[in-house]
Amino acid sequence: MNTLLVLFCFVNFSNALDKILVFEPNSLTIEINKSDNLEVSLVDDIENKIFLNFTYGDENEEYLDTNIVEKLDPIELGPFKNESVKLKINARQVGHLVIGAKSNEIKIPFSDIFRVDVIHSHYINILIQIIGWVYFLAWSISFYPQVILNYRIKDVSGLSLDYILLNILGHSCYSVFNISFYWISQVQKEYFNKHPRGVNPVLLNDVFFSIHAASITLLTGIQCIVYKRSEHNVSTIAKILFLTMVTILLVTGIVCIFSGISILQYIYIFSYVKLAITLMKYIPQAYINYKRKSTVGWSILNVLLDFVGGSLSLLQMFFLAYNYNDWTSIFGSPTKLGLGLFSILFDLVFIFQHYVLYRNSTNEYSPIS
Repeated sequence: MNTLLVLFCFVNFSNALDKILVFEPNSLTIEINKSDNLEVSLVDDIENKIFLNFTYGDENEEYLDTNIVEKLDPIELGPFKNESVKLKINARQVGHLVIGAKSNEIKIPFSDIFRVDVIHSHYINILIQIIGWVYFLAWSISFYPQVILNYRIKDVSGLSLDYILLNILGHSCYSVFNISFYWISQVQKEYFNKHPRGVNPVLLNDVFFSIHAASITLLTGIQCIVYKRSEHNVSTIAKILFLTMVTILLVTGIVCIFSGISILQYIYIFSYVKLAITLMKYIPQAYINYKRKSTVGWSILNVLLDFVGGSLSLLQMFFLAYNYNDWTSIFGSPTKLGLGLFSILFDLVFIFQHYVLYRNSTNEYSPIS
């Protein structure tokens, strides 16, 4: 019994060490030259009062000063958890800020923080949310025109099977990545150990979108098996690429099982495969349109919706960068910007093929020579 009591106390003490301070709310979004309030209190009772000095920084570093908000005065807190101190945050400059605390009396965990976003305008934030929902719907709907067209004509001769095969793998990898980050606690634990002040990069709508995309793409793949597809099959190059990437996932999975790499590192490999596929998957479809001198059987509505979604996604990125004065989120991450521009570029190629190069193509299916 005594042993159990000691273990119980040890567990409670360990949990207490994980977090000392509670900020309510734990994040604020304030327009420049305006102010807002929050309260800070203790997670549990302590023996004596403590004095807190506030630090300023980001997810990885902290400093003793800032220009984004008016510097906070030191406060006295405790010793009881039901005692709180109100803080007034005065916004002075647009930007992101993570505010933590230090004390000479007790060690404050690096993860005990609250976030402040100073923005130009709340109206721009509303516009950003509207744009986000519109491009989410455009991308979600964009998968259906091709499925409906295939069902209506019972023929997939205008589709590149290489494109479909790579797309199935890409969206499946994206689903694994999002599901792992959103639902698997071990992945979340390793992520927050590496980024103690970070936030989960995957939201529920990301999970829904990726599962939905993988399901519809798989349905398109089944249509390619069932319906007429002229004389073309999956190319040798596409088979090699597909098998190579699947082999990489299987081998690294075995390495992960035997603790060669962490599960977080393994999950990131799925995202790298998805990125690689995004760079390659459009080329086979553009080529098959060129060889057939026709876009018949390839849904242009799919392309137009994807173009709308991609363009609005980039527009949202620029609005976010302006409103939060965070241009490094765009130009500091060239991969995300480059992939977005790359997808839009191929949408423009398909639009040019459909409306300019092959606008006079017949409704009959031309075999690939």
